[in-house]
Amino acid sequence: MNLKSENDILEETLAIAAEGYEKAYRFLMEAYEKTPEAYGPQTLYFLACLAGGAERTEEALGWLRKAIADNGWWYRPEVLEDEDLEGLKGNAVFASLKAASDARYADALSGAKPLLSWEGKTAENLLLAVHGNTQNGRTARNDWEPMLAGNSRWQIETIQSAEPDGFGTYRWSYDMTSFPPVAEAMEKMQREGYRKIVCGGFSAGCDVLLRAVAFAPARCDMLLLQSPWLPILRDHGEALIHALRQKKIALRIFCGGEDEDCLPMAQQLYAAAQGEGLDVQLSIQEGCRHQFPPEPDAFEELFSTEG
Repeated sequence: MNLKSENDILEETLAIAAEGYEKAYRFLMEAYEKTPEAYGPQTLYFLACLAGGAERTEEALGWLRKAIADNGWWYRPEVLEDEDLEGLKGNAVFASLKAASDARYADALSGAKPLLSWEGKTAENLLLAVHGNTQNGRTARNDWEPMLAGNSRWQIETIQSAEPDGFGTYRWSYDMTSFPPVAEAMEKMQREGYRKIVCGGFSAGCDVLLRAVAFAPARCDMLLLQSPWLPILRDHGEALIHALRQKKIALRIFCGGEDEDCLPMAQQLYAAAQGEGLDVQLSIQEGCRHQFPPEPDAFEELFSTEG
């Protein structure tokens, strides 16, 4: 049986939070206490916010103290201004913790660079995996590699954003600043003579891939979009569809049936692409929220077929 990932636990926590902060707080705290080593900065932040929302102010402060003072972690400054932490404003300890976190963020921001794992061609086909926000290159590899099911004809590589999100995690901005390193990586790989290049993105990673295709010479044979968060559709939908058609890029869109934020975007992209006669398919994953499905059968079949 597959163990649930941290992201899956956090998604389940969000679903429970709709019934009340207290219930969600107890659920996540119990999960954390069973295997604390399996959880990172995002979980402690969730615990702090849930405790704050449940009016457990001292416990909220305790989780942030553990994350920032004890573990040396840090967060993007604005996330520590969340309304669930309103009860900590004016608290001298919280102010000190936030100052330490903000300083570490500034240091990380000044030295951050995009990180591409690719060092050369090692198989006939390539999968480039792009992480979502509050994730990193390792997350992308862990999410996508099982879908190759050990197929030696496929090489998997990742690219990590240069924009820090928190300790050990990164994010993509929904503008014209994030996509150039992704586009450059795709263009570099295009010159290596791969039989097939597939790019897979999760959440905001989908948006940055589509921007690379729409606004740069970057191309690939297929885009796999899981739980796609797509601000690009707001202002550049027509340019995107034009680029996808011109470059003959196939689209495979996957989204959880309970992903209230991303499912409308997935459906919007599917309708626009289908309306223009593109090679596009939409798979709605029943029972899933903003996450990969527990079993990657559909993806395994795709790579087996494509490889």
